[in-house]
Amino acid sequence: MKRILLILSFAILTVGHANAQGIEFRDNTPWADIVKLAEEQDKLIFIDCYTTWCGPCKALAREIFPQKKVGDYFNPNFICVKYDMEKGDGKMLNERYKEHIPGYPTLLFIDKQGNVKQQMAGFQEADVLIKTAQMAVQGRDLFTLRKEYEAGNRDIALLGDYMASLDAAFLKDDAKKVAEDYLKNLDPKELDRDEVWNAFGKYVTDIHSPLFEHLVNNAGRYGGILKRDRQAINFQVKTACDTELRHLLRIDIDEQGQLQQPLSTDTAWAEKVIWYMEKTGQAGADLYKLQLYVHKQLLKGQHAEAWQAIKMGVKSRMSGFHSMKVGDYVDYLAAQTRDKKVLKEYLGVMEGFLHRGTSLEYTVYKTLANLNRRLGNKQLAEEQQKNYDTQMEIERKKFEEFFKTDK
Repeated sequence: MKRILLILSFAILTVGHANAQGIEFRDNTPWADIVKLAEEQDKLIFIDCYTTWCGPCKALAREIFPQKKVGDYFNPNFICVKYDMEKGDGKMLNERYKEHIPGYPTLLFIDKQGNVKQQMAGFQEADVLIKTAQMAVQGRDLFTLRKEYEAGNRDIALLGDYMASLDAAFLKDDAKKVAEDYLKNLDPKELDRDEVWNAFGKYVTDIHSPLFEHLVNNAGRYGGILKRDRQAINFQVKTACDTELRHLLRIDIDEQGQLQQPLSTDTAWAEKVIWYMEKTGQAGADLYKLQLYVHKQLLKGQHAEAWQAIKMGVKSRMSGFHSMKVGDYVDYLAAQTRDKKVLKEYLGVMEGFLHRGTSLEYTVYKTLANLNRRLGNKQLAEEQQKNYDTQMEIERKKFEEFFKTDK
């Protein structure tokens, strides 16, 4: 009896394991054979376009494709195949469908005539992958939706599906254009509707718009009563505020310490943006308050007061008073004085940024060279300028190497 129960238990476990299988891929199978199967079975082809060096490709293969719910939908509905896009038929397909492959991984849904019906790019969560696949099967694919949109259909259900397809395909410019067109005349109260928010909520990033102010004023309600992702909303608001304040409080100077463009005088707007941060509980409002105080003092020509505030930020190791930002302040202030005592004080603060082990430490040498030239230390200034120029060239080459497209 025990032996029978053991055999039955083993059989149940075996069946359970089989049912837990994810997508059953054909791996680098000749493309002609795949097309033939699609014709015989009257199915769409699902292609995982991967490379051996692609991290997100490996993550999809490890975390998403093996999931039971993914396999349960894909296996009966598609001819599933994966190709290394750098060898065999993968190279041929990469060339044939290159306009649909912005990077790796790319996931393509292709009909038996070889037409791309749906595309996705990058790592995708299981539910998003399944939903996009369902849209392809139902004929609500990216390109069908695009035709309807271009024909003038602005039904919110269609827009929601179209935006989801554009996002999944990583067609950022297209998605942004559709969002801007829809949002430009939208009543802010419409953001309360789930279908509108789900399609366009993350595109409410124009900090000057009534929509953005509505988002700030309702962030708590959205995250509470309406059960929206408050963390994502906070990130959205903070990103927009950070970008605006960096623009408003920037100080752009040339090698001689002269302003390339005037300091912004719109301090009232800067105060409102800081209020947006405080209203939504964002970190960093105090940093921008101190930077705004410095900015106001510079506008008034109160350089000593501005310097005291800068030193406070440096002493407190506030993130916005790093070596590059303080270097810009010092280059500007140094151009306004010949007082060697003041210049030496600037020098001491900038030297304090050395040997902290930061990646941007070398930028300090540009400001040190500038200060030592003004103090008459020409040889030391030349050495520091050479140190800066050499390291700057190394970083430039690293940057170019990183963005090389040929592998």
